[in-house]
Amino acid sequence: MASTRPVADAEPVIRVRGLVTRFGTQTVHDGLDLDVRAGEVLGVVGGSGTGKSVLLKEILGLIRPTEGTIELLGHDTDGLSQRERTALQARTGVLFQNGALFSSMTVAENVMLPLKEHTALHPDLIAEIARVKIAMAGLPPDAGAKHPAQLSGGMIKRAGLARALALDPAILFLDEPTAGLDPIGAAAFDALIRGLQRSLGLTVFMVTHDLDSLTSICDRIAVLVDKKIKVATLEEHLADPHPWIHDYFHGPRGRAARHAKD
Repeated sequence: MASTRPVADAEPVIRVRGLVTRFGTQTVHDGLDLDVRAGEVLGVVGGSGTGKSVLLKEILGLIRPTEGTIELLGHDTDGLSQRERTALQARTGVLFQNGALFSSMTVAENVMLPLKEHTALHPDLIAEIARVKIAMAGLPPDAGAKHPAQLSGGMIKRAGLARALALDPAILFLDEPTAGLDPIGAAAFDALIRGLQRSLGLTVFMVTHDLDSLTSICDRIAVLVDKKIKVATLEEHLADPHPWIHDYFHGPRGRAARHAKD
């Protein structure tokens, strides 16, 4: 299980209140409330169509909710100027499911891009920072000169992670980070995330379907059900009688994931 760091009384770095999300006649979220504490790893799960990635994108300001408020690092995201929004985005790092790397750029160029956009650092220093971030993501030194097409799926995720860490973010957002990885690669990526979180003091918001990730590195788990969200520890979710929560955590894959951690 995840560490027992004293984050229970930490101030929320993400605060969502009364969130309503509609697409046409479909309501995805209806009065959703959520606090994400500083320094925790929060896993976000839910059935198909419950709006896991939508919620992530709303917090990031990529999608505007129908109703409700979202505070990110103490700022109401709805009332920001473009300059303020850009500055706030620079304090977050995002790894999307497919890495979202620019195929025409090398790995190093992808990692350097946010540094060029958000800082006035000397090019030599930017290049050095990129080398450090690539190493932090567990890639070999020669990976920086390669293009995404030359990388395996696992290396692409690590390259995307290096770029997400480029600006030393306070919050790291991960969208299905272990999707498509074999069990060994997924376990190694989980260990990398937990190690980085501990060493850098990150808050991690992770959308995932991977029960191994939930049981191994998450401090709390947020479950999207009934258009709202239930946040609890794994032990608390195991005792929850809600049908979907019970089936998810007590099914064969849930039992196998818990057994592997015992």
